Amino acid sequence: MTGRPVPVREEIRALRAYRLAPEDAPPIRAKLDFNESPFDVPGEIRADVLARLAAKRWGRYPEFGAPRLKKAIAEAIGRRPEEIVVGNGSGEVILAAVSVFAGGRTLVLSTPTFSLYGQIAAIAAARVTDVPRQGADFELAEEEFLDASARPGAVPLVCSPNNPTGGVVRSAFLDRLLDIAAVVLLDQAYVDFAPSADDALLSFGSRRNLVVFRTLSKAYAAAGFRIGYAVAPPALVVEIEKAVLPFSVDLAAEELAIAVLAHPEVARSHVERIVAERGRVADALAAAGCAVATSSANFLFVRPPDGDAARVRRGLLDRGILVRDMTAAAPGRLRVSIGSRAENDLFLEALQEVL
Repeated sequence: MTGRPVPVREEIRALRAYRLAPEDAPPIRAKLDFNESPFDVPGEIRADVLARLAAKRWGRYPEFGAPRLKKAIAEAIGRRPEEIVVGNGSGEVILAAVSVFAGGRTLVLSTPTFSLYGQIAAIAAARVTDVPRQGADFELAEEEFLDASARPGAVPLVCSPNNPTGGVVRSAFLDRLLDIAAVVLLDQAYVDFAPSADDALLSFGSRRNLVVFRTLSKAYAAAGFRIGYAVAPPALVVEIEKAVLPFSVDLAAEELAIAVLAHPEVARSHVERIVAERGRVADALAAAGCAVATSSANFLFVRPPDGDAARVRRGLLDRGILVRDMTAAAPGRLRVSIGSRAENDLFLEALQEVL
């Protein structure tokens, strides 16, 4: 008997799932493809977290609403707990916000940007208006983006610092965007690596239509535990939390988040070292004939001298160096995460051989 076809929304059927293909490569010597921290949570913090977990009852759900975690985040960034939404990575919170504000409406993006946004839009049943970035460094087309964001039912989602270009939006542009859009979604996953002037919470934190997304995956080296959050006015927090599944932050993630937030000096030290390495690697790439966009993140957006990013990426892979080929979104470009000094040296040495 032939069953009826399973109903799948067409926008979901058209998606390509976010997945990683296994690499045919020698042993990896430097993993610079996922914007992960080259550092890890210090041993003493790990031991403290494990001890606290050992004292908990694992058969019970986490405390509903994660009030301890919200309080820790609020204290770390100078906000109030009622302005915080927590989730299983910032991706979950972004999906919730897009569903609430842009579901059935239009999400305004500017590619190349974080590829997951398109998938999030499809899941949330949001249409996408894309305002392509322009020029050699793929700068945001500000006037066109503002025009698209001013249309009825439009919800802009901006990534700043942008993944993969590393650029930031100007405060004057963000000010204008907040004036014309009913709500602005701003992903600042990499803001810890940018100058403080680019922190939207410092400049625009009192705006009633701004939702800012953050993560502990990058500066806090906690990518393995999936902890993200949004900062928004309490009235918007109430709506976003309706779209976040209960207990999405588990016991282990909550305890780790509270522990690392209690030691901001560790994250600051990691950020300082990564920013210093970012400058050193950018200078070395420029000396090798590569075009390197100005970056305020923990990665670099690079065009090899011959513009053949796929060839260079394959040559690096053959030498055990993982970087991201961005050709599909940005022809001829690579995205290179900043690793430890030793990893960066391995990358630069291998790149010289490939070039």
